[in-house]
Amino acid sequence: MGAKASTQTREAILETAKHVLRRYGHDKMTVVDIARALGMSHANVYRFFCTKSDILDAIIEQWLTKLDAFVEAIARRRVPAAARLEAVVLELHRKRKQKLRDDAEVFETYRRVVEVRPDAAARRREKIVTVFQKLIEEGVRDGEFGPVNARKAAVALKDATALFLHPFLIPTTLHEESEARARQVVRLILAGFSTGKRPASERVPAAKRRKSARPA
Repeated sequence: MGAKASTQTREAILETAKHVLRRYGHDKMTVVDIARALGMSHANVYRFFCTKSDILDAIIEQWLTKLDAFVEAIARRRVPAAARLEAVVLELHRKRKQKLRDDAEVFETYRRVVEVRPDAAARRREKIVTVFQKLIEEGVRDGEFGPVNARKAAVALKDATALFLHPFLIPTTLHEESEARARQVVRLILAGFSTGKRPASERVPAAKRRKSARPA
């Protein structure tokens, strides 16, 4: 089997596994179920994944990779750092709530991974802290934030927004309007080191202001 065919088979296994997971749930899903749905032997599935856990890990990794790209796209927006930090929290919270509503079995599998594998949970926490830290550092350089330990501020923001981002806590917000609360928490944290000034990148130079103020 060529590399392209192998990749296609692996992707087909994962897509079918998602359907089987949604139908039977994490505990009842088996590799035999997946193979049967694909019309292949379970031995062939094992050529690509050693265990059911490996299949589930790959499904979760696919989803998390998409979320990482989503967050990075927000972080690259051409708006002030505070706006990007707020957007990361609110839009990621919205995405995860939507995943819980629309794809509960996959979300529950992710929760189990976080519960039984502290190393995986620690990597996820570090990723969001790194994004926060980078944006805070940009805000400091641009004069939007005052001097602050960006790492400590990022960790504080992560802790303060756990209710809106942590997979164990998101279900508690499922049936309530939580975005306004999330926005308020982010703004209160950022107010602790915000200068109240417009970012340097958005300020109009004094000479340009004087020129534009002259009568025609």
